[in-house]
Amino acid sequence: MPGLSKETWLKVMNAIEDSIPYYDRVNNLISFGKAQLARSYAIGRLELQDNSIILDSGIGPGTTSSLILSMVKPRMLVGLDGSVKQLEAAKTQLSQFDSGLLNLVRGSFEYLPFRDRIFDGIITCYALRDSLNLQQSLSEYARVCATAGAFADVDIGKPDGGLRRCGSALYVKYLMPILAKVAILRKMKGNPWRMIVPTYVLLPRTSALMRQVERHFLKTELKEFIMGGIIVIIGRKS
Repeated sequence: MPGLSKETWLKVMNAIEDSIPYYDRVNNLISFGKAQLARSYAIGRLELQDNSIILDSGIGPGTTSSLILSMVKPRMLVGLDGSVKQLEAAKTQLSQFDSGLLNLVRGSFEYLPFRDRIFDGIITCYALRDSLNLQQSLSEYARVCATAGAFADVDIGKPDGGLRRCGSALYVKYLMPILAKVAILRKMKGNPWRMIVPTYVLLPRTSALMRQVERHFLKTELKEFIMGGIIVIIGRKS
């Protein structure tokens, strides 16, 4: 399943980098507080244990990793991102934690620079839809997931029901950019949150995305927030 074009991907990365100073505050606003709730739910469903090896793929400024490190003490937490600026922001945000637990890696979802079956838990938050190739990314996550490990995808959802999908699309395309603009008014030029729109357009419906995950993981589950506007998909290898 193809994802973003390289040109759109670069625009999305630039927008994400521009959003770093306001990332958490604005995302919390435009999700009505559910973005962080979905992250916490996903981390809980991964059933992470102390001394585990965890991948936060698309670490961004470190929001999800901060939650993980406040809940468990892994042997190693790897934060992967394609953006150097995002990795630098994550390093700053996570400086309060034991530096020996964290490894930051620049790389792509489609070609994860890790050996097979190394991670006990893998999580990607609001990032999978930015893939250049969604199917290849899922294949890579399955490859590096341990035999008894689990994968979690937290993202915007595209509900199957026509009415809910229409409401979700209208919110993402029109209301969400307005709310984001109000939140950053006079603080920065432009509105990087508008770049969510092209990623949403290419996003498969939730049932189709579930089927893609099921191709790589034996046991899957779905949790929806805000009437399917935010989803958490869990995939387990066994």
